[in-house]
Amino acid sequence: MYENFFDALIVYINKKKILFIIALIAAAAAAFYFWVLPKITEGQPVKAAVNSPEMAQLNGKAVLTYNGSDSVLYKGDMLNGHAEGFGTLYEKNGALVYEGGFSNDMYCGQGKLYSEDGALVYSGEFKDNLFHGQGIRYNASGEPEYKGGFEDGAYSGYGELHSAGMIYEGQFNDGLLNGEGTLRSGGALLYKGGFRDNLFHGAGVLYDDNGETVYRGSFENGQYSGDGELYSGGRLIYRGCFLRNLYNGEGEAYSDDRLFYRGSFIIGERTGEGTEYNDNGDVRYSGAFENGIYNGEGSLYVLGALFYKGEFQNGKRTGQGKEYDFEGHLIYEGGFLNGLYDGTGTLYDRKTGVQIFSGNFRDGKALEEEPKKPYVTVVPEPEKTTDLPAPSKPDIEQTGKTEGE
Repeated sequence: MYENFFDALIVYINKKKILFIIALIAAAAAAFYFWVLPKITEGQPVKAAVNSPEMAQLNGKAVLTYNGSDSVLYKGDMLNGHAEGFGTLYEKNGALVYEGGFSNDMYCGQGKLYSEDGALVYSGEFKDNLFHGQGIRYNASGEPEYKGGFEDGAYSGYGELHSAGMIYEGQFNDGLLNGEGTLRSGGALLYKGGFRDNLFHGAGVLYDDNGETVYRGSFENGQYSGDGELYSGGRLIYRGCFLRNLYNGEGEAYSDDRLFYRGSFIIGERTGEGTEYNDNGDVRYSGAFENGIYNGEGSLYVLGALFYKGEFQNGKRTGQGKEYDFEGHLIYEGGFLNGLYDGTGTLYDRKTGVQIFSGNFRDGKALEEEPKKPYVTVVPEPEKTTDLPAPSKPDIEQTGKTEGE
């Protein structure tokens, strides 16, 4: 029995305090369990072994381990048991394999791929585990080997490739150089133009180590083909048609900046109709060629004047032809052999055009005496060079350094 009312009141209040404290503790515990603890653990990954039943239930942050091991296989976002979002992939020994975006367990979006020794292999965009989009591929030394576009794992679009000491900037397709681009070595421009499957193809310009033009024109499968210009030491040596790096078709050949031949070529040789010029630009020969030699019908000139018109064999006047003096007057008509009168022929007086001998010749000499009668007057045949190709003074294009192209 309490001594007084106040003592009883104090006991009652103390009992209420204890109950209140107990209730407060219970409420705090409940709040912690149902509200605070979920908030604390909300960002913490759930751990499960790969391919385990628990893995299929994973959503949000998770850690997958190798079966029978605590080694981490994957750490990151998951959706219904699949890697989805940002994550990292590891080897069993802990080496990082990949970090970046995932979609349905495959690399997707921005990411980085590493080699077994931890070196960065690729940094950029992925799609379905393949390089796709813009990215950078690195060599074994960790230096960028390629920077640009990718499609399904292959170089595609515009990019820059460093390989074998050379740098290519331009278009790619199916992992190969395809389209317009430039090729450099040591900072010097080697080629600018079209490519197809890693070979020069289409219009382009090829340069030497000094930056001077070697070839300008059309390429096919890495070879000169079609119309083009070939240079040596910055000087034009040929302008015309090419086939598999050889002169083929109509063209012009130059020496020391002067035109010395214009006409037809076959497989690198002057074959067909053409005109040859001397150092002064005057016509030396016009007619048929075969393998660079006069062969067939042609006209030979001396100091710009017609000297011979007729047949040639192996570069010699052989066959039927006509010989003229420097004023264009006919002096002989008939057979020739190796540049000498041979066979049946006729001699004419240089000034009057009168026939002075008609008969057989051998080694340039007549075999019969000149007949005294009758004399036959023949109208002179002053064939001039005006009906033949005139001397050509071509405008030879000189090349400069690479950056001027």
